[in-house]
Amino acid sequence: MTMAADPAMRILARRALMTGIGGLGGLAAWLLIDVLPNHLDSDRLILFLSAALGGVFACFLAAAGALPPRRAALVAALASLPAAGLLWWGSFRYDSVGDYLRTGHAPIAFGLILFLSLPFLIVAHRPGEVWRSYPALFRQSWDIAVRYAAAWIFVGAFWAVVFLSDALLGLVGLDVIERVVELDPVAPALTGAVLGLALAVVAELADYISPFLILRLLRLFLPVVLVVTAVFLVALPVRGLTELFGGLSVAAVLLSMALGIATLITSAVEREDAEAADSAVLRGAAQALALAVPLLTATALYAVWLRVGDYGWTPDRIAAACASAVGLGYGVLYSLAVLARRGWMERIRRANIAMALAVIAVAALWLTPVLNAERLSARDQVARFTSGAVDAEALDLWLLGHELGRAGKAAVAELAALEHPEAAELDRRIARLETATDRFRFERGGRAEDPAAQRAEILALAAVRPEGHALPPALLAEASLAQLTGWLGGCRRTTPGGHPGCAVLFADLSPAVAGEEALIFWLTGESGVNVALLPGDVPLSLRFLQGRAVNLEPRAIDRVLAGDFALAPVELRALRLDGAEILLMP
Repeated sequence: MTMAADPAMRILARRALMTGIGGLGGLAAWLLIDVLPNHLDSDRLILFLSAALGGVFACFLAAAGALPPRRAALVAALASLPAAGLLWWGSFRYDSVGDYLRTGHAPIAFGLILFLSLPFLIVAHRPGEVWRSYPALFRQSWDIAVRYAAAWIFVGAFWAVVFLSDALLGLVGLDVIERVVELDPVAPALTGAVLGLALAVVAELADYISPFLILRLLRLFLPVVLVVTAVFLVALPVRGLTELFGGLSVAAVLLSMALGIATLITSAVEREDAEAADSAVLRGAAQALALAVPLLTATALYAVWLRVGDYGWTPDRIAAACASAVGLGYGVLYSLAVLARRGWMERIRRANIAMALAVIAVAALWLTPVLNAERLSARDQVARFTSGAVDAEALDLWLLGHELGRAGKAAVAELAALEHPEAAELDRRIARLETATDRFRFERGGRAEDPAAQRAEILALAAVRPEGHALPPALLAEASLAQLTGWLGGCRRTTPGGHPGCAVLFADLSPAVAGEEALIFWLTGESGVNVALLPGDVPLSLRFLQGRAVNLEPRAIDRVLAGDFALAPVELRALRLDGAEILLMP
């Protein structure tokens, strides 16, 4: 009986430990978020404590499924404390921790360091295993993901039961559950405790809750994704990036696709050759996709480079460039592995280890002065102005003064001290920067919302095509204040070709209406160009083919002004019924 009882007692003890640790983690989160800020004046100390404790609890719960509690605690500390220190160090780029975290880059870098380093540390602390053993790293990485996913599903089910139970008791006038849950520390402590319990149970059922089923299913996507990728690569030189993606971020789409492909390839090669995909179709698709990854990531890097050439560096673009470079690294190593033919799957496994370490290194550098994206961006924006690439009106002072932290403010001070032909205009905009409460008011320049003045400025700034045409003031007479404000905001910007950011095109687009119609194109920021039909007396509304609104690239206005467009007939058929016409748009 004792022999049978000991395993049962050990299971109960482990469940109690994991439940307690999870509950303590929930309580710690409540104290750090709701209580400690009221008693500590140092936001940076709270940031460090939150990152360190949050990381320790999360990593302990993940590592406890593979290591004894003491080793799991050691691994959690080794993963979390250095990452929290780097996060704290990086916060000094900004005056406030809130501004630092709102960028989103630092928390992502912290998370990458934490969770990519965790499998290495777990394997390194398991007896008889080597830290760089790919089969062990592969198993631990996927185990952590699957265990956490299953545990969070259980947490969701737990709260569903709680709320349903409260609703049921509410029918007979009892609100005891609601009162208990509304106590401040109860909800986070319960969530943490249930999460810990779920992770303990999932670890006990490791033979049943396995990532290998998911991996087998993922492999089935390989041929489908190969076809889609092949179509994209064939269409790319024919149609171009703008036509293929419209207003979506080209780099983000390409990198997301490359990440998905790398995941599918990893699922196909598995931990070792004996477990890899044995179908010739799946292996061939994996090899072909491995050759496609560098093409996708190189295109993403080129898209980022084009945007930098137009508008300069910003932290977002530096992050995109880093992600593209990492993706290109994966692609080059994958391609070399496939081209070497023999042993290509083992080479891809080694590439995954190398690139995981590279990502950890880049994420760590992001939080240090070595890769200070805010400082690099501020220097580039100042250099673009001093070199004449942008004038004082086009210089993104709001970015410098409000989005790049201390480096941006130092850059504004440097600009204010410059002896420059446009110093007067620059000083005026810097003074406006100090009083404006948001970007919109800053770009408006404090002008009163006078529709007549807005119409006059649009008439003065808007380029009109074809040559010789003029924009009649009557076409702007019926525009709303919101429309005028949006159009004028675009007009005050500058296109990549150096033109005002708005243009009006006259063209005979409707055979049903005599004369020409007027389309206005305007910049909406760096993301693209919008188009609308000027109101006037035209009894038409702007309709878009392909079921989507037009969202063009910033160079579209330059193309309109250069005549780089075509007027083409579109064949449509209408169902006429009781005096109405019903059109189906393709």
